[in-house]
Amino acid sequence: MDAWKNSIEDERGVDISQIRRQLQMSVEERVQHMVEAANTFMEIRSHVRFVGVNYSVVSKEGHRS
Repeated sequence: MDAWKNSIEDERGVDISQIRRQLQMSVEERVQHMVEAANTFMEIRSHVRFVGVNYSVVSKEGHRS
């Protein structure tokens, strides 16, 4: 591992400790956790006010979505 890299993340930038916590959960607990996360995201999106700006996301590969 390079010295500049974050030791709690893998090469993709995924938080290793979060994965470990989720693997310690039962399937039901993981599903509930993901449902809560999705509901929170949807709640945030419902309060975002979009104005006449068209943003597009460019992936690492350079493709627009």
